[in-house]
Amino acid sequence: MNNQVFNNKGAEIIVEAFHPGIYLLEEIEERELLKKDVAKALDMLPNNLSQLFAGKRNISAQLALKLEKYLGISAEYWYGLQSAYDLQEARHLELA
Repeated sequence: MNNQVFNNKGAEIIVEAFHPGIYLLEEIEERELLKKDVAKALDMLPNNLSQLFAGKRNISAQLALKLEKYLGISAEYWYGLQSAYDLQEARHLELA
């Protein structure tokens, strides 16, 4: 699988994965949802949701399914974001 990205001059651009909690927070804010309501809908404690936003908790397959049902964004997307982030972190640790 080729994941290379190039600019208009043909130079490779390094694309960094981000923790999916960042995108989830943006999505919730864009939809003007209350965080406590989201936590309840996802069957999570509000503190655990805040930790997810901060990148201190990960999106499991089960949570990805709940997000799909609640937000209408596929579970594969959420789980894919988490997997990309996890692989990037593993690569960084391997290089350290």
